[in-house]
Amino acid sequence: MNLINIKKIIFVVLVCLAILMTAFTLLQILNKPNIKEINIPNIKDIEFTSSIDTSSKSDANSNNNINFDYQLIGYRSGETDFSVILKKGNKEFVVSSGDKLEGLYELVAVNEDEVIFSNKGKLYKIKNSVGK
Repeated sequence: MNLINIKKIIFVVLVCLAILMTAFTLLQILNKPNIKEINIPNIKDIEFTSSIDTSSKSDANSNNNINFDYQLIGYRSGETDFSVILKKGNKEFVVSSGDKLEGLYELVAVNEDEVIFSNKGKLYKIKNSVGK
């Protein structure tokens, strides 16, 4: 084979590769993704249920009502948006406005003097001594 035939073969191979690459690029442009809408629920709308016997849970609730001994570590107060950081034993809890502490006590109010939780109509207050 002479040099001209080798150049023609290389040229034809390169042209075929260029045509294939162009075809694949056009297919990728025309192939639009199927975008599905994902509805993520608000975390405050989710209720957590368990399969634990409720009769023993009511006994645990009465024990928890007696042992409301949380220590206030930090707080952020405001008229509508507030949160606290509490400690009980070696566990720490972060509770925002309207959230429930351990699923029982709802955070009602936070100010410079006290933090107020509510459970079944009863109010539980923690004296705010952070930074004092």
